[in-house]
Amino acid sequence: MVAPRSVVVKRLLILLTIAAAGCQQGLISSSPRPSPTPSALSACPAGTAAPVGPQVLLRNLPAPDDLAFDASGRLLFGDIKAGTVSALRIDGSVQRIAGGLSVPEGIVELANGKLLVAEQGRNRIVVIDPASQAVSQWRAFVNRTGQEGIDGIGPELSSISAAPGGLVVPDSPNGVVWRVSLDGKTSTQIGSGMTRPVGAAVDQSGRIFVADEGGAVWTLDPARRRFASLPTPDDVVVGRAGHIFVNTLGDNAIHEFDPQGRQLSMMSGLNQPQGIALDDGDNLYYSESGNGQIARVVRSFILDSPKVTRTTSGTFIICPVVRRAAGFSKPLTLLAPNAPTATLQLVQPGTDSSGALEVQTAEHSVTINVGDGGLLNLSQVVTLP
Repeated sequence: MVAPRSVVVKRLLILLTIAAAGCQQGLISSSPRPSPTPSALSACPAGTAAPVGPQVLLRNLPAPDDLAFDASGRLLFGDIKAGTVSALRIDGSVQRIAGGLSVPEGIVELANGKLLVAEQGRNRIVVIDPASQAVSQWRAFVNRTGQEGIDGIGPELSSISAAPGGLVVPDSPNGVVWRVSLDGKTSTQIGSGMTRPVGAAVDQSGRIFVADEGGAVWTLDPARRRFASLPTPDDVVVGRAGHIFVNTLGDNAIHEFDPQGRQLSMMSGLNQPQGIALDDGDNLYYSESGNGQIARVVRSFILDSPKVTRTTSGTFIICPVVRRAAGFSKPLTLLAPNAPTATLQLVQPGTDSSGALEVQTAEHSVTINVGDGGLLNLSQVVTLP
């Protein structure tokens, strides 16, 4: 016969064993599961096709003149009546950078972000700090001719491997061209014998082009040679593909040449095209001083304002908006931003899409790049919400 006390003890042991097993099962069933993998990104839709022909970007300006792009992709422009230098942002808004200038003409951005601007009314070049809007003299020039002062300036030669450093300055009233050190203190004459040199450009081989209102575009390589004869050239720029563009006031047109001087195209019917510029996609921008407009002709592709979404996990999904010119079908590549931004996912654009990327960063903005893997490349600063 088993003692009643022993039976009770055995029963207690059995109950404790069952309870412990139940606790173990509860622990197993409530263990954390791995976080779900974020869903893969899909390419964002392409923007609508870029307009064919000229597209007016700004209207009703007093007298827009010379144009230039800064490192962030903003279009800088001077206004000779308003006495201002301003920037056109990618979203279409305008920011005034400096005022109180006397006929601001050529514009060049230096590596430190400051701007050099030719003041025709005072025959000098000033340096402008975009952050403080402070204006100070960089270099003054002598003009005893009674003619208007210096017109366009630039480009900076430091980034051209085959050319010596410095800034090209066409001395308009005196008919000569200078190379001036980037501190503005020393100068070397590199061209002479011109009627009124008003703009300059340089190609990748270091050949300098000078627009002369006397009716010629000259090259300095280093001797002066006639590149083209045109009615009152006002400015000249060289594209990434090596093509040369010249705006002319005598026939209100913009002429395109190949590097050998053969004319490829001509856009006519403009109203005093005083300024001309190319972005890094070789898209053409020009000002029409006669009707107060700045316009653009898309030759490859452009980037409109992107769409940015903040996710619940704190990352950002960026949808670029790529708009292609008619007939431009080259494959494009989207490059991820640099450190400290981490790119979590990236989808390349196609002929009918704009690509996409997901990033993680503590920065307030990132810079993305879209290019064809060769000559054409557009960068864009994207503000994060």
